[in-house]
Amino acid sequence: MLRIKDIVLLIVVFNSMAAGVIWPNEVCKLGAFLPWILMGLLFLAFLKVFPSAIWDTLRQYPVKLALLILTKLIMLPLIIYPLVIKLIPAYALGLLLLAGVSTGLSAPFFTGLVGANIPLVLAMTVVTTLLLPLTLPLMVKVLVGKELNFDLMGLAGLMATMIFVPLLASGFSRRLLPRLSAWLEKHSYPLSLVLFAAMNLGAFGLYAPFLKANQSQVVISILISFGLGAFLATFGVLLFWSSPPPERTAAAGALSWINNVLVIVLGNYLNDPLTSVLAALYLIPYYVLIIPLSHLNGGLRNRGDFGKPPVNDYKE
Repeated sequence: MLRIKDIVLLIVVFNSMAAGVIWPNEVCKLGAFLPWILMGLLFLAFLKVFPSAIWDTLRQYPVKLALLILTKLIMLPLIIYPLVIKLIPAYALGLLLLAGVSTGLSAPFFTGLVGANIPLVLAMTVVTTLLLPLTLPLMVKVLVGKELNFDLMGLAGLMATMIFVPLLASGFSRRLLPRLSAWLEKHSYPLSLVLFAAMNLGAFGLYAPFLKANQSQVVISILISFGLGAFLATFGVLLFWSSPPPERTAAAGALSWINNVLVIVLGNYLNDPLTSVLAALYLIPYYVLIIPLSHLNGGLRNRGDFGKPPVNDYKE
């Protein structure tokens, strides 16, 4: 059964998507602020989880994390691209980028929402984001056979900025402005809703003309994005099948709550609107995934193999 918070989140995000399509001229300028919006979401996550918790997670699950990282950045593109290039070649590049992109900066928020292991997903977000400038161009070169003509140093700088600015800002905030930090942490849910709404308005406002002019492709893209989301989440569950449910659900989230906003930017840079639209429409299953993953965690608890309870606030 969905909680009130889940229902409110879904109402906010889907209405903001619709508003972006209906009033693109008024909201499309928010698209330029997508990286900052994502950093805001990660900042709120870092307020809840101390950096030491990430290090503890790296030491506690070295093999599991290495396997999850290898799966996210290497194995999934190797599995998905050869299949889709034969079946739906027009969407192959977009699916390759979505399969091989890093865990999303908003993934820790959703992990907490479904009661899974936040530090595990936050560690995945940090590590895969920092490795992405090396792995994604490599996978495109190996599988597609062409260079991803992108400023790799600029991409590396952007990825580092998106990780370390929120990390440092959260540390300074806790030390210098403890009352403000406590207030932000307490109200992180409504603040996150505002950021999600702004992100959807910007993303869908940018591509509203394409969405309106290519409705058949939009329907196909939505179906494909749901299929991709289901595949990624299921892969994570199977990969961590012998782990406690909070870790199992976290693995599913780490593979399916991805940095699709970066793929929107890459698609725009590559002059491939279909890739950008597919990445934008992946936001729909991105949000809907809270329903099955919430039930997965709850259902596994009811089966009696819950193991250790999820630790959402790794504070010392």
